[in-house]
Amino acid sequence: MTTDRPGEDAVPSVEEQLEQILREAEARVAELRRRLEEHRREAAQHAEVDRLSEHLAAATVRWSEVRGFFDEVITELRAPDAAAPEPTSDPDAREH
Repeated sequence: MTTDRPGEDAVPSVEEQLEQILREAEARVAELRRRLEEHRREAAQHAEVDRLSEHLAAATVRWSEVRGFFDEVITELRAPDAAAPEPTSDPDAREH
């Protein structure tokens, strides 16, 4: 394509300039959205850290319940079982 003015190809048209401005603006908006999401994620993490004592209190209650369960199991296992046969000392009573 030939032009009447020398060097016209080196200067972008108004439309090209506007497209470039839009691309740059969209890139900035995308970066701002990414940073905003990162900020929200960090804020949520900080909120959970602030509630750490509540989480630990709830976990302590649950662990005490687990401990109680195991205490009951151990108590039952240590209790003499009336249904179990007593071991015999008679060697002839054993099956071969």
